[in-house]
Amino acid sequence: MQETMFYLMHRNDPVCTVSIDPVTGAMLRVSQKKEQELLPLGGALDVQMLRKWWQRRAVPVGQGKIQRILEQMGITTPQEYLVKNLGLSLTDHYWIKPLDMELGWEDINLFINDFRDPVGDMQFEDSASPIELPANAFSPSSSVQGELRKKWIIADGKRCLVKGNHGSHSQESLNEVVATLLHSRQNTGPFVSYKPMKMDDHSQIYCVCESFTSNTVELIPAIDVVESRKKNNATSMYEHFIGVCGEYGLDESITRPFLEYQILTDYILTNTDRHLNNFGVLRDTSTLKFIGMAPIFDSGNSMFWQSPKLPEYDDLQSIQVNSFRQTEKELLGYVTNKHLVDLDKLPTADELRQIYSADPLIPCVDSIVMGYNRKIDLLGV
Repeated sequence: MQETMFYLMHRNDPVCTVSIDPVTGAMLRVSQKKEQELLPLGGALDVQMLRKWWQRRAVPVGQGKIQRILEQMGITTPQEYLVKNLGLSLTDHYWIKPLDMELGWEDINLFINDFRDPVGDMQFEDSASPIELPANAFSPSSSVQGELRKKWIIADGKRCLVKGNHGSHSQESLNEVVATLLHSRQNTGPFVSYKPMKMDDHSQIYCVCESFTSNTVELIPAIDVVESRKKNNATSMYEHFIGVCGEYGLDESITRPFLEYQILTDYILTNTDRHLNNFGVLRDTSTLKFIGMAPIFDSGNSMFWQSPKLPEYDDLQSIQVNSFRQTEKELLGYVTNKHLVDLDKLPTADELRQIYSADPLIPCVDSIVMGYNRKIDLLGV
């Protein structure tokens, strides 16, 4: 089997030596672990876990038009595309360096070096023309996560993420705008601010946000946190996450209220997709200490986006979620302080209608708003 040798790097520090199949992008072997404490948390326990960490680092094959775009480029898998971009990301400071190449973090990292994102551009274009990637120009699109089409841009020197929608209307992007309004009124904890965005020759509204990572701070997704330590069978994944954060220096007095606030606001917004890649912690890239919870992000799959008529025929008491538990009701069982959310400061029905009026194709806005109000009433009982 063909293979190419790389150093897995954290900034300028070699973490270990890995062999990667250049065709499939699969990590084959791991050897010469140089800095055990620098291993990605999600791959710190054993080699198999490190392979899984590398595999899920790649852009999901179901994201937007990525599969068709890669086929046009003659690339067989997202992992192969990840290798071509040296595993670089705008969320953390890991990358791979060929053994025979003289490169430093300052030469290639995307936080300080300009980049182009032609694959991201293609996600938002209708053209089927083949893409020619510029030589020695690395892009963050090979590692961006999620199902919605996305692209990174540089605006006024800031790294910003543009997100699209499923289907023909703009509800998911405008859901992010609603969530931004909600969190800004509460003024409780960190959150990502999303703004609506129009592109030339596009009728849809997208949303854009600034990156909350930098050349000194990286994101550790919750999935990597919980997989960095073995969990006791008697401990819930929720408590395991809080406990592991404590081991890395992030006190329970910070994590628990944050998670409870997130559960409460996700309930109000009917965000059903708060899985372990959709929240996390921030880490100081030099000290490797956890410095805080990552701001709340990615709330697009909310406000009954798949079932806008749901509030008209359901009691809204058993909505399924992709999170620590299987239903909203079960998640609320973790909440010890409902007063973390001030119900009087929530966006009004009229404000929601005004936001959604930006796209007349969004169906059943009155039903969506009715469901939002019912959720608030249920929470206040």
